[in-house]
Amino acid sequence: MTDAPGPALPCRPLPPLAARTLPAVMARALATCPDRIAVQDTTRALSYAALQAEALALAGGLARLGVARQEAVLLMLDNHADYVACWLALGLTARVEVPVNTAYVGTILAHVINTSGARVMVLDAAHVPAVLAVADALTHLTMLVVRGDMPADTGRLGALPYAALPDTPQPVADVAPQELMAIMYTSGTTGLSKGVRITHAHAYGYCTPDLYGACGPGDVSLVLLPLFHIGGQWKGVYNALIAQATAVVLPRFSASRFWEDVRQYRVTYTMLLGAMVEFLDRQPARPDDADHSLRRIVMVPVIAELDSFKARFGIPTVSTGYGSTEASLVILSPMGGAEPGRIGWPRPDFEVRLVDADDNEVPRGTAGELVVRPREPWVMMAGYHGMPEATAEAWRNLWFHTGDMMRQDDRGMFAFVDRAKDALRRRGENISSFEVEREIYAHPQVRECAVVAAASDATEDDILACVVLAPGATLDAPALHAFLQGRMPRFMVPRYIRLMDSLPKTPTEKIRKQALRAEGPVPGTFDAEIPR
Repeated sequence: MTDAPGPALPCRPLPPLAARTLPAVMARALATCPDRIAVQDTTRALSYAALQAEALALAGGLARLGVARQEAVLLMLDNHADYVACWLALGLTARVEVPVNTAYVGTILAHVINTSGARVMVLDAAHVPAVLAVADALTHLTMLVVRGDMPADTGRLGALPYAALPDTPQPVADVAPQELMAIMYTSGTTGLSKGVRITHAHAYGYCTPDLYGACGPGDVSLVLLPLFHIGGQWKGVYNALIAQATAVVLPRFSASRFWEDVRQYRVTYTMLLGAMVEFLDRQPARPDDADHSLRRIVMVPVIAELDSFKARFGIPTVSTGYGSTEASLVILSPMGGAEPGRIGWPRPDFEVRLVDADDNEVPRGTAGELVVRPREPWVMMAGYHGMPEATAEAWRNLWFHTGDMMRQDDRGMFAFVDRAKDALRRRGENISSFEVEREIYAHPQVRECAVVAAASDATEDDILACVVLAPGATLDAPALHAFLQGRMPRFMVPRYIRLMDSLPKTPTEKIRKQALRAEGPVPGTFDAEIPR
């Protein structure tokens, strides 16, 4: 077992498991600060009391639609206060949220909707066409609750305006920490996306400010990451609710508007992806760069130019960490202790190891796969939804296998090395190479393909598709790129397309993706970012 020396992480003891539920968090806030602003977007602000009242009225509408305790409801919503109210409506009444990436289309969207088992979906009007496009393939969904303009026709699916959803308020449920709070889909690396079963205790432990100390009652948390991801929903909003702070939810990140937003809302805390920080650092210097209220940033990953960024913008405290939807937040740096190329030390309430392919622990300094297990019950995923085999494979030998390769330095500090599987990360999204390849294979002139990560100048990955065409094919790379545009989210569409005569393979005919990654976009490779 890895017992890493180094500075003791300033983690206060977490409350008892029974107190790590969304109803318990809101009860504490209502007893302490009912009139404090809990969440604010560009159009309105809701106090803790008003947020809970609105959520329970929405829950009344869900009850009218027949949604039972621990039943799943799909949310395909943009960033706004209504999303937060819907999420609370489910969590406060022991129902289960299934957040849906708003960029999902086609078979990827249908897969999430069907495997969740949900009958009801709350969504913004802009996303209705994507759902209707796959309506014939949907097996459980029967009702759309539409926020915004109602569609003229939803076919066999029923439709209700979001404004008509509220009804007699439901009571707050007596929720146990092991009950489901969400099913969150995370990209598969060797197959389709898997639904991670999230308990109330799991969600609380991932984002509690007890770990970071980053957010307190007087803080304002700026939420720019999408609420359908844990970074936006948990590290942005839920973290603030636990701390009895204020969460400001904005539609999206804009490098040119970021500091204006910070000043307008008097933001003191935020979480940013490394790519977002890079974009901020590339903005033209201004005399008032450090004239703002932001004091603390959780940055993932930490950019190489951390010191100059902190000096330029007057940011005294930066922290970082490592977590996953399945495994919670298991490694973190102390507040202010972030270092480029490093993550931090394990939390005291988790056990971690770095292992080889046979699950034997590797020596310090050697790269190994991170495996994790908790010291308490119900604080990691309760399995993959409807996928017992995948659950057993992930939990083999009594440890959860993250699929991420790491290394410890002589201080015991962890550093990320690589992904053991074929996942990619682009623009803050984890991407399954399998899912991208499946859409490429849908073109009739493609015989074979492999999708790998390519180096990016924004701390994450770009996507390179290596493609072998069928004999006699007339398809070119720009045409294939255009074909993929409507079949998958924009962040999944490959930037690079390399047409090849054959793919490198092992003696057993497995594609050697490492060789393709090493070669990268060779001269002549199509690059979608080069104007034509």
